[in-house]
Amino acid sequence: MSETVLTPLNAVFGGRLQRDFILPFEGKPQLNVLGGNLPYAAAGYALWGGKAGLVARINRDFPQAWLDQLATAGGDTSGIKRVNEPLDDRRFIVYLDPLTPRMDSPLTYFVERGIPFPRELIGYETAEPRFCSKVEYAPYSVHVNDVPHLYMDAPAAHICPIDYMSHKIMPSLLKTGLVDTLSMRSTACYMDPTYWEDIRGLIADLTIFMTTEAEAKRLFQGRSVDVWEIAAGLADYGPQIIVVNMPDGSTWVYSRLQAKRWIVPAYPTRVVDPTGMLDAFDGAFICAYRQDFDPVEAALCGSITAALCLEGSGPFYILDTLPGLKEARLEALRPRVRVI
Repeated sequence: MSETVLTPLNAVFGGRLQRDFILPFEGKPQLNVLGGNLPYAAAGYALWGGKAGLVARINRDFPQAWLDQLATAGGDTSGIKRVNEPLDDRRFIVYLDPLTPRMDSPLTYFVERGIPFPRELIGYETAEPRFCSKVEYAPYSVHVNDVPHLYMDAPAAHICPIDYMSHKIMPSLLKTGLVDTLSMRSTACYMDPTYWEDIRGLIADLTIFMTTEAEAKRLFQGRSVDVWEIAAGLADYGPQIIVVNMPDGSTWVYSRLQAKRWIVPAYPTRVVDPTGMLDAFDGAFICAYRQDFDPVEAALCGSITAALCLEGSGPFYILDTLPGLKEARLEALRPRVRVI
């Protein structure tokens, strides 16, 4: 891990680094590879020219070569902290169709597909809890002293899905620095009616709150099923912009300050591996938003980046995009934005 920031950072990203074991619907399995949401978000940010400082907790066995890859791809790894306590960093994902993930019973799916079961997955249990603790740290939770002092000079920050405690701590911590654009994607374990009274405090300091239709509707269960009404309700808690990613790949964007709504369509493409698609979207969104503070242009860049992510496997696949391709796709998609 690097000890100093060699070039100025224009964002801080907090998230999770994991060992991924992925069985796509079609194509080659990705077994024991660099994964988690943080590298996908960082790659989406780097694709559009950004350089981010990365904050995460990893165990003692996490490969140094993977951290070197992150640094080579443009991320600063000074904020990645090795910890001594047990931290299971494995993540298993199987796709039963091109876009539907499951994360349980890995042995069943390896047997069904005739693939030797990786010894690294022995003893694996479904990693993601249904509910987050409101008072206890998880092994991967971000702590206040995990963010390097130099990172506090960055003007923007994005928080990937982590857990309730991390999402409670990081916004107020980052706001004590120079951050003036702060985005966060919801974590599924607290998007539930039982956390209703806690959501206001969780998102009050954000500029942009990102979620999915399914998570938004689960949080508002019994209160609303209208996505625009939900977006307005969330924006009333503080965020200027609410971004809702829909099952069809489109992005619904609500601006509280402009009192406007837009639908940005998905860019049509062939699905190879959707892992990390929303994280790559988020990284691209925050990078583009910082250029001219236009949420529609940011969502367009996010949609293009998500489509590129779908076309291959691994967080760095999108960084091999042919020169000019993303710009050409952006021009093709821009006229299809709908104002609601």
